[in-house]
Amino acid sequence: MEKRDLSSEAEEECVKKTRVVLDKGQNGPSARILEKMGGEKGSAGKGLDVKLHPLLRKSFNLPSTITTSSRNPLKQSRLVASSSSAFNPYISQTSSLIANSHKPKPLKFNLQGKFISKGDKFREQLRLENEERQKHDQLAEQGLLANENLREDHYRLQFPPLVEWWDRPYLRDNNYTRINDENRLVLDNEEQPITCYIQHPVLLEPIWEQTTSHNAPIPMFLTAKEKKRMRKNDRQIRHKEKQDRIKLGLDPPPPPKVKLSNLMTVLTNEAIKDPTAVENKVRKQVEERLQKHLRDNEARKLTSEQKRAKIFARQEKDIANGVYTTIFKINSLDNPSHFYKVDINAKQGNLFGICLKNPKFNLVVVEGGEKSMKHYKKLLMNRIKWSETGDEENTGLSKCKILWEGRLPQINFEKWSIMYSRNDEEAIKVLKKFGMENYWTIAQDSQESTN
Repeated sequence: MEKRDLSSEAEEECVKKTRVVLDKGQNGPSARILEKMGGEKGSAGKGLDVKLHPLLRKSFNLPSTITTSSRNPLKQSRLVASSSSAFNPYISQTSSLIANSHKPKPLKFNLQGKFISKGDKFREQLRLENEERQKHDQLAEQGLLANENLREDHYRLQFPPLVEWWDRPYLRDNNYTRINDENRLVLDNEEQPITCYIQHPVLLEPIWEQTTSHNAPIPMFLTAKEKKRMRKNDRQIRHKEKQDRIKLGLDPPPPPKVKLSNLMTVLTNEAIKDPTAVENKVRKQVEERLQKHLRDNEARKLTSEQKRAKIFARQEKDIANGVYTTIFKINSLDNPSHFYKVDINAKQGNLFGICLKNPKFNLVVVEGGEKSMKHYKKLLMNRIKWSETGDEENTGLSKCKILWEGRLPQINFEKWSIMYSRNDEEAIKVLKKFGMENYWTIAQDSQESTN
């Protein structure tokens, strides 16, 4: 009977404890539960009178100090151990409380078209990724991808300004939208006056798109050793082809090349029988080979017309690379040898210009290619001895001087010609036909400065 009474009492106490906890909304036992657990000792006087472990205080949020009069919880748990609903201080009671207070969640219905919109967004994202991948592949094929080693992908493009710095003082706005409106222009600026025209920089072609003679590829020239090696290789190839044709029977084998030095080696039996006849025969073959060699050389020689055409083509190519001009002032051309050299070398060098003879001095204006001009300049300045005038009285008076030299955009003369003038007026009139009357003035100023 005592056991039944104890179990009924323990059940009542557990029900009271849970009601108190639910009313206060706490996770651990309340103060009343603690009072029950730590009450005075029973009438039997049994118990260990041991305090709770500090960890149990933390788990149940117990106060740090408990009075000595509190009862031992082990005694109570030992008494109600047979009951399944008995309170155990070493087991957390929060899970059971939460389980009892669980409420079912309400149903949530998805709106119509929610997952369709998600699918559309996902497909759009895949399409954009595919386009970016195609652009990346195209740039990779063209070699326009940024170099990650040089960190080119971190470069920032600099956009052109809204207004250029040279236009800012003359505009009232910060852009070019109303540039045609004269009221928005500041043309009467005292610091930077300007007319009604605004000059913008000219757009130049990129270097790689320019098609001028300056950007033409430089031709490659071979050295003497490389040319010799190429000729040797070509001879070997031709000789091997000839041997192959002889082996196949397409061509007959050439006769032995007999000379006086290898006479006994090649024609052993015949030379022993009749050496005189064999020697005459060998001499005849040597003479035939020599004549054949001379005939081939004559056939390869160019005629006089072909030589002139070849020289003329070379000179035209030289003029195509650039037109150069030089102005010479010669004090006297009385020596016929000097006059002949000046005239004939200009014609042979395919030069254009004029040799203007005057009683005061002679003016030579020459235009042509760079190589021809270099050769003509050496002739007049170094090779001709101007001190040899041919007249003993005027010895040492003649000399040659360069007034000006440079490059021209085009040739101003049609041919090389010799002209004469009696005074300054006639000389200027002759040069005025070609737009070069200032050359005579330059020559006169140089003569006065020397005097």
